[in-house]
Amino acid sequence: MQTTPYRFVNTGVQDAALNMAIDEAILLHYLRGDAPPTLRAFRWNRTAISLGRFQSVEREIEQEYCEEHGIALVRRPTGGRAVYHCDEFTYSIVIGKSEGVPSGVVAAYAYLLQGLQTALRLLGVQAEISDEHVSKNPSAACFASSTQADLTSQGFKLVGSAQVWKEDALLQQGSLPLEDRAAEFFDTLRYPDARAREEALRIYNQKTTPLHTFAPQASWDDAAQAFRQGFSTFLQHDLPETELSASEWELARQLVEEKYSKLDWRQERISLS
Repeated sequence: MQTTPYRFVNTGVQDAALNMAIDEAILLHYLRGDAPPTLRAFRWNRTAISLGRFQSVEREIEQEYCEEHGIALVRRPTGGRAVYHCDEFTYSIVIGKSEGVPSGVVAAYAYLLQGLQTALRLLGVQAEISDEHVSKNPSAACFASSTQADLTSQGFKLVGSAQVWKEDALLQQGSLPLEDRAAEFFDTLRYPDARAREEALRIYNQKTTPLHTFAPQASWDDAAQAFRQGFSTFLQHDLPETELSASEWELARQLVEEKYSKLDWRQERISLS
C-alpha cells in the first residue's frame, strides 16, 4: 500500500547493471500498485556507456577499447542512443497516465521536460523546449539525436532522455552532463576512420554543451536538489525523500542476474512476472 503520493529516492553509487535494474524494478512495482510515482537520482561506480534497448553494440561501439579503458557497457530498458556516464547527473522518473502524463512518446517528453526546465531554472539556466524533427540519420550518441521535444539553452541541447512505456506507465531516464567529456565518449564509438570520428565530434559539439558552460559552480548535489524541487513544482506534489523497499532491491538484483548483466537481452519484453 502506498504511504506517500510521490517520492524522491537517491540510490547513491551503484554499478551499471544494478542502476538499470533498479529503474525496471521501480516501474514494475509501480504497475503492481506497490510503489508511488518516483523520481530517482543516481551515480555510477565507474565510467559507463548505456546503450539504447535496440541499439547495435557491434556496429556502433568499440568494445575492445571500452574493455581496455575500464568502461562498463550496459543496455537500458529504454530506447534511444548511447549515453556516456562520466561527470554527469543521471535521473529517472516512473509515472503514469493516472498522474496526468499524456499518451505518446513525444507528448510525454514535452510534458516531463517542463519539470526539467524548472529544475534548470533553479540552477540558473534558462532553457527552451525545441521542436526539431527527428534526424533520419541519427548518431550513435544520444545527445546528437533529436526527440522532437528537446531542451536547449542558447541553441545547445542540455539533457538527453529516453523512454519506455508499459501499459499506462512510463519510465524516463535522462542524463545532464556536468563537464565536457565528448572527446572521450567519441573514442568509444565506431566510425570508419579517424576523419569521420572527428567530423561527428565537431557536429556533436555544435549541438550540445554541459551544464558547467552556464552554471560552472553547480555540483551533482546541486543538480539533484534542483531536479527534486523542479519536478515537485511542476507536478504540484511534494517529493519526500525515501528509500527503495526491500522488495524493489530484491527484484533489482534478480534482474541483474537474469538480464542486465548481459548485452543481448534487447528482444525481451519487460515482464510483470
